[in-house]
Formats: sequence, C-alpha cells, structure tokens
Amino acid sequence: MTQMQDPAIRRAALTYRHIYFTLTACLPPPRDDSPEALHERNEAAVAAAASLCPVTAAEAILAAQSVAAAAHAQECLRAANDPAMPLVMALKCTAQAASMMRQSHSAIRSLQQMQAIRIKRDSDETAAAAAAMAEHIAASSMTTRLSPPAAPEPAQAPPLEPEQPPAPEIAMPKAAMQTAEPAPRSDAELYAILHPRRAALIRRHGGVPPDATFGPPDEELVRALLESRSPVVLAVDSEDK
Repeated sequence: MTQMQDPAIRRAALTYRHIYFTLTACLPPPRDDSPEALHERNEAAVAAAASLCPVTAAEAILAAQSVAAAAHAQECLRAANDPAMPLVMALKCTAQAASMMRQSHSAIRSLQQMQAIRIKRDSDETAAAAAAMAEHIAASSMTTRLSPPAAPEPAQAPPLEPEQPPAPEIAMPKAAMQTAEPAPRSDAELYAILHPRRAALIRRHGGVPPDATFGPPDEELVRALLESRSPVVLAVDSEDK
C-alpha cells in the first residue's frame, strides 16, 4: 500500500491506463458487437503491446502505436480479400495495408533503439541515476502544471458606508428664478428693443407719422405699442428728448 502511494508509481499507473484506453480506441471494430468479441480484441492488443517489453511511458506509447498500426493493416487486408469488394477499392485497401505495416515496423524500430539506449544507460549507475532524476524532475514539473489551480478566496465585500442624509433643498429666490428663466417678450417689447427710435416716434405721434421713412408695422403692433405699459416700451419715450 505504501509503495502504490509513491508519486512515480502513481504516475506510471495513470500513464499506462491512458495508453490502454488510447490503444483500444484506435483499434478496428471487433468481429461482432458482442462484449466477448470486444474483450478478446482488447486483450489481444494489450498482449501484443506487452510482448514488446516497454518499460518507460515513452516506450509504451511506441508499442501501442505499433500494435494499432498493425491491427489496421490486417483490417485493410481483410477488406481487400472480401469477394464483394470492387477491384479499385481492393487495390486501395492493399496499398493502405502496406502503408500501415510500414508505420508499425517503424514504431518497432524506434522502440528497439530507445530500449537499447536505456539498457546501455542503466548499465552505468551514474548515468542511470542522472536519468532517473531528470525523469522525476520533468514528471513532477509537468504534473504541477496539470494540477488544477487553487480556488481563489472569495472577495470580501467592502464595508457599507453610513447612509448620508439627503441634502436639504435650497429654495431659489424669485429674482434668481426670473433671471434664470426670463419671461417671453411681447411683440411690442421686441419692436421697442429692436427699433427704439421708431417706437418712440409712433408713441409720440399716437401712430405712424405721415412722413415716416421706415416701413410701418401692422395696425395691431402699433396699437400694442401705444397701449403698452411695459418698462421696456416706456423707456423709448425718452428717445430724442
């Protein structure tokens, strides 16, 4: 039980389990849909990979690749020999089988080269110890990277500030209100502002003078100028006096 808690052994077990599921997922379908056929297919693939004697995770990956490629090569050969297969498709299946066989043999050669290097290295205690330390450091570092990050601590809500009493409404003086929003001017006031001399002549003569040199306003505006008691209009009475 203590041995299985060792991180290196635990990582190796997880790695081989992952390779097993990857290998079985890459295999051609079994002979039928029965659970027995599926189990036999998986057992045969695992036995073939184990017969290549992989020791490290990298060697196990190469062994699985070789077995999967060889299984697909056999499946392509089976399809090529099917009497119902058209000749063109049979030739394609044969070519695909040859390609998968080459990939399987290439994986085996890479595996054998890797194993030869490992065996030679393991014969030297110093080199073996250095390799084991390098593997341990690499695996530990990558495992740390794969570990889920620690959950961040919940942010504390800022302390509630005491509610401030609403600011008292300041009453605006009437004079300021009138300054901010002036009352609209009447037509008579506007005319007196724009034409103070003309408004003065009209008020002085009680109407438009007969010798006026300006265009006379309409009768309604003349009447408003004469009847207005607005300070603006009354101010023109001092014009030319």
